[in-house]
Amino acid sequence: MRNYRLIWSLVFAAAVLLSAGQTAMAAPSNDLCANALPIGNVTNQPFDTTGATHDGLYSNGNDIWYCYTATCTGTATISLCGTTWDSMLAVYSGCQCPATVGRRLAYNDDYCGLASQVSIPVTGGNQYLIEVGHWYTFSSGTGVISVSCVGTPVTTNDNCANAQTVGNVTNLAFTTVGATHDGPSACIMNSPNIWYKYTATCTGTAVFSLCGSSFDTVLAVYSGTSCSNLSLVGCNDDACGSQSELSISVTSGKTYWIEVGGLSQTDVGTGKLTISCGGQVQDASDLGDAPDTTNHTASIMRTYDNSVTAQFPTVFTGNAVKGPIHLDPKGVAYLGNTVTFEDEADQGYDQDPTNNILPTQLNINADRDLGDDGVVMSTDPWLGSTLAMNHCQFTTFNYKVNVIDPNVDMWVNVWFDWNRDGDWEDDGNTDQNLNCASCNTGGAVKEWAVQNQLLYNLNTGINTITTPGFLAWHPASGNKKIWMRITLSDQPWKGGTGAAGSGPTNGYDYGETEDYYFTPNEDCVVCEDLNRDGVVDEYDLFTYMMLWLNNCSE
Repeated sequence: MRNYRLIWSLVFAAAVLLSAGQTAMAAPSNDLCANALPIGNVTNQPFDTTGATHDGLYSNGNDIWYCYTATCTGTATISLCGTTWDSMLAVYSGCQCPATVGRRLAYNDDYCGLASQVSIPVTGGNQYLIEVGHWYTFSSGTGVISVSCVGTPVTTNDNCANAQTVGNVTNLAFTTVGATHDGPSACIMNSPNIWYKYTATCTGTAVFSLCGSSFDTVLAVYSGTSCSNLSLVGCNDDACGSQSELSISVTSGKTYWIEVGGLSQTDVGTGKLTISCGGQVQDASDLGDAPDTTNHTASIMRTYDNSVTAQFPTVFTGNAVKGPIHLDPKGVAYLGNTVTFEDEADQGYDQDPTNNILPTQLNINADRDLGDDGVVMSTDPWLGSTLAMNHCQFTTFNYKVNVIDPNVDMWVNVWFDWNRDGDWEDDGNTDQNLNCASCNTGGAVKEWAVQNQLLYNLNTGINTITTPGFLAWHPASGNKKIWMRITLSDQPWKGGTGAAGSGPTNGYDYGETEDYYFTPNEDCVVCEDLNRDGVVDEYDLFTYMMLWLNNCSE
């Protein structure tokens, strides 16, 4: 049986290769393990693996990921029954990525026909990583997933600070038994309460319903960026008998806080939460993730081993100099295969597990946008992901643009912090060190390395593009890592109108900004001023010899 499956898998792979010229599909938001989608107890929740890639352990074809927080201590059942293709399913303890063999709790290929199902013992409040994939290589399609938990219910989202993240759900089971009361008490609710955090999937009307619950409920919905600044949007006591329901206007990508409780202090019990959103589905915006001292908390962010104040324009709102924001990233074209959406760089809704930058923490808490995949990096066993950029030598690199509408011209700009001073403002005129006059290449080096490269007549789908040539520069000592920004936008960047790397006052309509923090690969080049003394002479030969002895000899 398996041999026939393998044969058909190879046949299917050949068919995919023959049709490779067709337009590439955008990957699902939970394509990668790192972007596992939070999921609760659901029944036949639809999913689609079209456009997904493979990064799992137990599926052969495309796979997607979920993170489940157990709602009971007992037995959880994860099922793909109702899916019509040959699926594979694995569950791991914890939601850390990557998934490992040692954390695997259960695995199944065929349970209900060719669809998969597993049951595992769970502890209430603990998280479990779910891998949903295909038996056949290169296959994809739509399916349904159901998750249920049988055992002793637990309340893990008792406090607002521990609000459970949910999406559009149908009859999500909950209990307020054992819960306490917290929150702004802006609604007629003084009973034990629990909390959910919902990010609107549309701009239109969202319906929040507790119909079918077993006790006299009260429901409140708030807007805000955290539990400390909630504003009441709607409140309801009785809508369907003694249960509650609210219909409110929502904006796609915005976060809403849901408070579930009872009418009196004795009104507790089990219930069901249903959320739906009807309207125009829109994606949120995109921003960069380089550290920025002009953030909402006015915290000084540092970089380069915390020795340099970071002044890269990243945060958009509240600043005279705006970080680049792209209001409709996927409207025309974007970088690479993926965009992860956010309302702002340092606060509010973010599709990733954290905001792009965390200003109140150290520099290591920048560079957190998981959708930065447009620049074609090479891999070095010592440096990791890198670009080859030799000191005072002309270089280029490749990047990928995913085109949706080929009839719109776009521009690309790139900045490098060559002198490692925490901004992209400098060139040979402002910093005399940024000059390669002593080298055969000659000339002033510019941190605005690629200036308004015009993209036109591109094909729909992925296009690989090479930048114009530019001079690279690196200090002789000190920090080797460098911050780089690449911006794809629907209008050119005008130097002198704001900090280098910033965006327009009203933002860009389309495109994407990606920031990279890496160590450049400096391979040896003949006649290079290796010791940075401004002269190519025998001392550079000595420097090369020492580099060779340190790196090449055994």
